[in-house]
Amino acid sequence: MSEAFHGAKYCWMNGEITETEKALVSAMEPIYLGIFEGIKAYVEGDVLGEGKLKIIGWKPHIDRLWRSAAVNGLEIAYTMEEMLEATRETIKANGFKTNVYIQPRIWPKAGTGRYQAREFHVVIPTWKFDTLLGRGNSRFGEERRLMISSWRRIASDALPPQAKSWANYANSGLATREARRLGYDGAIFLDNRGFVSEGTGACLMTVRRGRVITPPVTASILESVTRGYFIEFIEEDLGIPVEVRDITRVELYASEEAFFCGHQDRRRVPRTDNHQDSGTLRGNSGRERREEAELADTRIIPFFSFLII
Repeated sequence: MSEAFHGAKYCWMNGEITETEKALVSAMEPIYLGIFEGIKAYVEGDVLGEGKLKIIGWKPHIDRLWRSAAVNGLEIAYTMEEMLEATRETIKANGFKTNVYIQPRIWPKAGTGRYQAREFHVVIPTWKFDTLLGRGNSRFGEERRLMISSWRRIASDALPPQAKSWANYANSGLATREARRLGYDGAIFLDNRGFVSEGTGACLMTVRRGRVITPPVTASILESVTRGYFIEFIEEDLGIPVEVRDITRVELYASEEAFFCGHQDRRRVPRTDNHQDSGTLRGNSGRERREEAELADTRIIPFFSFLII
């Protein structure tokens, strides 16, 4: 089986378990009009081991899938409960015992009217992934060198940034390719007003003067499930105040720390446009914050609401 499928022999397609290599559609399919979700299932108790899997935040993710469908004029011919059962069946069919990524996808069927379609493909692929989480994980605390993209984040009067759709990720692709061409690991968007928006695939949080600050939904960010969990966790479990407000580019440069939060796990952002963070991380308080962050990352798993596979 091709390595491109990440060990996933089976997926769920239009109501039944199908071999991944046989889950084929016409080249005429308007997949670019589709939507998707990004959901993770972690090994219970040890995210670096093997065992029973639990899905993180199924309900808010699947709610967002339904909202994305409504905004984009797509219809889902299955209930949320049927989608959950299909996901469980797919994971079991593949025999996964390590962390799994789940990506429900919906797009119009070819020949049913591209923009007025009433029939849609519903596919649920799942595959294994390597997490950045877990105490002792050599990848924990990976840092990224980023730039402020010359491309602006899509505005809500052009495309709906709060929906998770394939079309929106063309914007991310442009920014990512630009950043890597210029020697950076990735990019951060500004919105059409010039305020900090988000990364190319995750929401952004900064730390200044004992507070965590993150842009609002009105800054053209994705309405991130993980961001919502982080806000609640940071305030209630760590006792650190969180401000949801606009962030200027200068504030980002002056931040003591910045990090992404999303389905790709948590990543530190120590340098933006070659501006080093303001230095707190190099002192004792920085070491304490690293320890708090590690504690947060190991505790974040049981903190979420799970559905047992």
